[in-house]
Amino acid sequence: MAFNCILDSGYVLDCNSVGGVEKVWLGTWDGDTTYTFDADSVVSGATDAGTVYNFEQDIEFAGLEQAGQFSRENGTVFYESNLSLKFTNLDKDLRNTLVAIGRAPIYAVVKSNAGEYYILGVESAGRATEGVASLGVALGDMNGATLTIQWKSASGAYLLDETVLGTDIPVAP
Repeated sequence: MAFNCILDSGYVLDCNSVGGVEKVWLGTWDGDTTYTFDADSVVSGATDAGTVYNFEQDIEFAGLEQAGQFSRENGTVFYESNLSLKFTNLDKDLRNTLVAIGRAPIYAVVKSNAGEYYILGVESAGRATEGVASLGVALGDMNGATLTIQWKSASGAYLLDETVLGTDIPVAP
């Protein structure tokens, strides 16, 4: 992938937005998947993408953060993208799913509460980096689990043309 290091535009303050994640789909990452991009570097197509599965999240359960890692000393730039998820009602199915996610190379599609779609795993697989399952102590404590999946890549998360989801990227029913 060619990198652009020429600054050719600025930033215009737009209307206020909302934060958070509305929907998350996870799938098994495959290094043979290829992506196409439009002129604005938005993912506009995918070939040989694996099926993604909906991991339903309640409001304010999931988040996506991306941190740039810049080293002048080494002349390197990369991004760490962290997708945090929360699941309630810990049972055998959730437990087994979390164990599988913990072992698998992952790619993800995320829809923000602002309506934008993002794809993680275009350049490299994501891996679970931390997670906690808990039954809680008090009656009001959460019975469930939290999980963070991290991607490290040269360009970070890409925006995704929403029409790619369900066509080039199959979604399990």
